[in-house]
Amino acid sequence: MDNNKNSGRGGFWSAIGYIAFGVLGILLGAAILYGLFIFFLSPPADVVIPEETEDEVEEQQDLPEIEIENSLADVAEQALAAVVGVNKHLNVNRFGEQRLEEVESGSGVIIDEEGYIITNQHVVDLADHLTVIIPGLGIYEAELIGSDTLTDLALLKIEETGLVALQLGDSDQLRVGEKVLAIGNPFGYFQQTVTSGIISALERQVRFPRSEYIYPFIQTDALVNPGNSGGPLINLNAEVIGINTAKIALVGVEGIGLAIPSNTVKRVMSDLLEHGRVIRPHLGVIIDDWLQYGEVEPERGVIIVDVAPGSAADNAGLQAGDIIVSINGEDVFYLALLFDKLFSYYPGDTVTITYYREGIENEVTVVLGERPENLPAQMEVEQPEEEEPDSSGEPGQQENNDEELENNEE
Repeated sequence: MDNNKNSGRGGFWSAIGYIAFGVLGILLGAAILYGLFIFFLSPPADVVIPEETEDEVEEQQDLPEIEIENSLADVAEQALAAVVGVNKHLNVNRFGEQRLEEVESGSGVIIDEEGYIITNQHVVDLADHLTVIIPGLGIYEAELIGSDTLTDLALLKIEETGLVALQLGDSDQLRVGEKVLAIGNPFGYFQQTVTSGIISALERQVRFPRSEYIYPFIQTDALVNPGNSGGPLINLNAEVIGINTAKIALVGVEGIGLAIPSNTVKRVMSDLLEHGRVIRPHLGVIIDDWLQYGEVEPERGVIIVDVAPGSAADNAGLQAGDIIVSINGEDVFYLALLFDKLFSYYPGDTVTITYYREGIENEVTVVLGERPENLPAQMEVEQPEEEEPDSSGEPGQQENNDEELENNEE
């Protein structure tokens, strides 16, 4: 009996011993690893780690902050209050009685809190009376400050202050693929409809039926419909970078919307406010696209078909057959770009025009004239016999809504 009891106690203490040795081994191993870590990874005692200087701290504080793009919902929320409906009214005779009737509706965008609104000229054309609907605020009578047929823009004013307004962005900084929102009032019924898309192309030359002028447009796949005309195309900073004007409505064609660039809007708005009309420079030439390829220089440009006697171009020595390729160093590949580049200047400004004559590059200084208000934008002239320009266009570079591109005067 005693031997068995002693044997039990011995087994118990043996187990305790094993556990104690195990714990001691773990502690000893951890101590060795810690010592190795301190020895190999810690810097020597004689190495001094410098502290950040005040200049370095200031440099870190001066680093530019990373801008986080707003979500589409955030942008829409900021912009919706500035998008309005524009209604055109005409005096009509009903059973011998004259009365105003709403005949057409479009969209507009408030660009100044004092009540200035941008829309399309075709939205307000021939109106006897104009009203503006601001959701949540009501209906206002609108005054037409001025309109411009050639750019299809109009400026309205309502008697209200403290309105939510959107800033006009810089359309020259746009990139293909950039996200955008289109906001408007499709069919005059679906107020403040928001659609999203991207910038599909820039400087897109498009000739509309019965158009008097050609400017480059922003192309987008954000959906636009009748009634969206005059509404804003907005970037992710909630800036207006274009005014939605039209879409290509052909069988089998989807997602080709067109907007007037905001920098064109700025120029038109400034002139309408100051002069009541748009003041344009004038070369005094009839022009067409130069699309001759091959060994003949240049590959792209605008050919002068005829020169008006006594005009700015005539005084500078430009001739029919000359091919303009740049203005003040900015490339002019086709008609719309020539109009657009010239629109950066005013009558009396001096520009340097680079052109080709008989395959040789030349430069000439031109003092711009002023374009007469009632000057026909299209004239039938005889093409030069030596070099007849091809007006068919190049896929991906020029889009024309007409079957044939007529000559233009600039």
